[in-house]
Amino acid sequence: MKRAYGLVLAAVTLGSLAWVAIPVVLIRPFGPQTARGLAVSYALRGSSPWLTAGLLAAGCVVAVMLWPRLATWKGRTLAGVALATLAGSAFLARQNHFEWMFQPLRQAQFVEAVGAKDVAEDDLVLGLSVGSEARAYPVLALAYHHIVNDTIAGEPIVATY
Repeated sequence: MKRAYGLVLAAVTLGSLAWVAIPVVLIRPFGPQTARGLAVSYALRGSSPWLTAGLLAAGCVVAVMLWPRLATWKGRTLAGVALATLAGSAFLARQNHFEWMFQPLRQAQFVEAVGAKDVAEDDLVLGLSVGSEARAYPVLALAYHHIVNDTIAGEPIVATY
């Protein structure tokens, strides 16, 4: 019975970890993506919060049933690592790791075009003109931040790339 409980705990842990890790692998901001891969990723991400919570609960039940049968510290350590992994998966399922990777640029600072030292003449920019005001957002800067919160002509805007 100990072996069966151990296998169930391992399967629940690996399943929970896979459910969270597969979308991270399939959604690559700097690599090619397929429509099928994105569809799978969004389906997994949509169900991962409740599924990982359920797997964490199931893992806790199995660990409680398994614990008295574990006589050595090695077995109890493995059970503890499995529970920690399940809890980590449940936490990560509720996070958006892209927000960790790409921080919005909240306080954009601008200079006149002639004073722009970090932008070469042939660099790509996203331009916006509203009324008498104009902005140019260098694509190289947007590639890192992906989002710039700004105001132009009194209107809040979000520039993204």
